[in-house]
Amino acid sequence: MTVRIGIIGTGGISRSHLRNLVCNPDAEVVGLCDIVPEQIDKTRQVVNDHVEKELEAGRFARRLDAVGYTDYREMIRKERLDGVYLCLPPYVHGDPEEAVIEAGIHMLVEKPITLDLALASRILDAIQRKGLIAASGYQLRYSPQIEKAKELLEGKTIGMALAMRFGGTPGTPWYTRQETCGGQLVEQATHHVDQLRYLVGEVDTVYASADLRINHKNNPNYDIFDVNCMTMTFVNGVVANFANSLISGYGTPPEARGVHVFAENITVSLPLGRPMRVITPEGTQEFPDSNNPMALEDAAFVEAIKTGNASLIKSDYLSGIRSLAVTIAGERSARTGKPVSVPELLKAEAPNAASD
Repeated sequence: MTVRIGIIGTGGISRSHLRNLVCNPDAEVVGLCDIVPEQIDKTRQVVNDHVEKELEAGRFARRLDAVGYTDYREMIRKERLDGVYLCLPPYVHGDPEEAVIEAGIHMLVEKPITLDLALASRILDAIQRKGLIAASGYQLRYSPQIEKAKELLEGKTIGMALAMRFGGTPGTPWYTRQETCGGQLVEQATHHVDQLRYLVGEVDTVYASADLRINHKNNPNYDIFDVNCMTMTFVNGVVANFANSLISGYGTPPEARGVHVFAENITVSLPLGRPMRVITPEGTQEFPDSNNPMALEDAAFVEAIKTGNASLIKSDYLSGIRSLAVTIAGERSARTGKPVSVPELLKAEAPNAASD
């Protein structure tokens, strides 16, 4: 069976997925949808340039000859799709997911899955009623490093964790506005929140302090926090600090990006783009990472559709809601100056995603 794929939204993140999909013999991308036709053409060219390089190197690759659409409903109606990728800005989720679900098509929704927990709850309910495979785009869960970290921490008493994400503001116009982006914590740093949930457990309470210090000076429309510090208490008692900012696009220390877990007789560090470092009383070890955990995520999604084995998905839509809830709680805490209970937030706005 060749899994027939459609893409809704053909910006940068879709190209990363497409480079993987065109090299997977079990997948064929048959539809590309974007409201800007020129974006489709550009994406097709970028991906086919990649295909040419793969073919020259003697590796399998399939040219991207997918039909272009400006209306996802038309694509869903005309193409026989097995799976759809929703690679959309945070603020436009909702109607596309509902159309995909109504058609009975499996989907991968890039993070953050939406900016609205109540909407996410309705989508989850529809997914479950249809019995569909639905992944959320947290590719770091597919890294061999994080699986090794999970194995090494198994049975250990974790004391605390530290996460850091520093850099500059992405260039997409919608990113600088709270109403369209949701803030760095929600849109970008959510990857580290998800890593912490995967390694440590569910989050109970967050307390955050944040401000807009620098980036609005040259852009009066910039209204998201550009610095943020958040304290997290987990259900199991672990405590964590998470610092993130958008004020150092000129460069940051490489070790200041990633997740570090301090446990009984072991410290595990997962810096972005660098080998995992494990320190124990016996010494220090390093473990190289996969160069492309997203390729593993895409392969798992295709295989899950092909075999009907949803357990291959390491971050499903339900998990995507729970990571979203932590980041929304952090944003609300920073604006109110008060701690926010994540379980209570889920119970109030997405009760079908609340932990048992």
